[in-house]
Amino acid sequence: MRVALVNPNRYLEPPVIPLGIEHLAHYLEREGHEVRVVDLAFTGDPRAVLAAELSSCGPHLVGFSLRNLDTSLFHDDQFFLDEAAELVSLAREACGAPVVVGGTALLAGPREVAEYVGADCAVFGPGERALPALLRYLREGARLPRLVDGWEHSFDRGEVPARGRFVDYAPYLAERGLAGFATQTGCLGTCDFCLEAGLPWRTRESRAVAGELSSLRETGCRELHLCDCEFNQDLDTCKELLQAVIAEGLGLSWSLYMKPLPHDEGLFRLLAESGASSITLSVDSRSLLSGCYGLLDVQSCIELARRQGIRVAVDLLLGFPGERDAELRDLIDFFRGERPDTVGVNAWIRIYKYTALGRSVRREPPRVGNITGNDPDFIRPVYYHWLTVEDLREMIGDDPLFRIEGLERRSNYERLREGHPGPSA
Repeated sequence: MRVALVNPNRYLEPPVIPLGIEHLAHYLEREGHEVRVVDLAFTGDPRAVLAAELSSCGPHLVGFSLRNLDTSLFHDDQFFLDEAAELVSLAREACGAPVVVGGTALLAGPREVAEYVGADCAVFGPGERALPALLRYLREGARLPRLVDGWEHSFDRGEVPARGRFVDYAPYLAERGLAGFATQTGCLGTCDFCLEAGLPWRTRESRAVAGELSSLRETGCRELHLCDCEFNQDLDTCKELLQAVIAEGLGLSWSLYMKPLPHDEGLFRLLAESGASSITLSVDSRSLLSGCYGLLDVQSCIELARRQGIRVAVDLLLGFPGERDAELRDLIDFFRGERPDTVGVNAWIRIYKYTALGRSVRREPPRVGNITGNDPDFIRPVYYHWLTVEDLREMIGDDPLFRIEGLERRSNYERLREGHPGPSA
């Protein structure tokens, strides 16, 4: 059967190579289907391009990959689903095929997102084996289900998806983009504000990841970014993977996200040997103050990375309901003393309907602070905050270590490339 996979993500700060679409295209082609990837990232007229592509290939199914609902940054608030809804409607008019949506945006509520954009079906979770299953439904003349749990289908842990065949990397790399890769899905964490907390944790085989990295190297990509939500879910799994990558001797440089725990000195040594050049350490005041990890754990991460020559950016989320000004000042002062390479501070917390924080806010709104946005499904942006920009600027002072997220458009790896105050600043 013929399938069109559409990347509607036109947010280019920075541009993101659509990893999910590459994996889906590989699995579909493996099953004998014809695949047409329609990448709208850089086109000036996405509607005309989409209509022409779909009219040309006549697909039996159109799949849209929705990466994000919005930027999740109060000070750079851009909502993406209105354009996606227009493109879904256009796709149906252009070819008459059913439209399936998937991607991480659906973590906010698969039914709600599907209804917002007007899709026929939503795949919630991994789509690698779910999408071929939907095509079997169509071939047999069955009606598509409204929702599909992708974790029930999962993915093949040992599969090595083809890279650089279905998407042209050149415009991405020319505009500051990096090729990404993934080692796992889901999260073992319990952060009550996060969409990925508690999702089924599934890992890929280490040799499969190493094989994919080797194929990326053959395309000319030497600088990569890990797309896992947090790399260090399990230490033994991390170390096995890093040893497999080191054994390949690929000479790559890569960036990743980590949480403060678990970690040890051996993990950072293997990260350095594998080519990891920068880490974004995800820290939030909620987890710190509730004892999920401590400042000594954060300090240890920064110091062990520094010993191995790995740069550290900290994403610091603070200002949750019930927190106090003095606690947050102490946290800012901690990082002022530890001097990671850069610290991004965000005090405007994006609320989602089905997170623990979202359920709490819907049940009983906080007595202190402000809620901005009024979408009952929390698909359009809804934020909570009790600090102001002026409050944060007063806490931070003129220290160049800190920045307020959303007031500039640069990724952490770009900031680290451009230099930083350094440990002795």
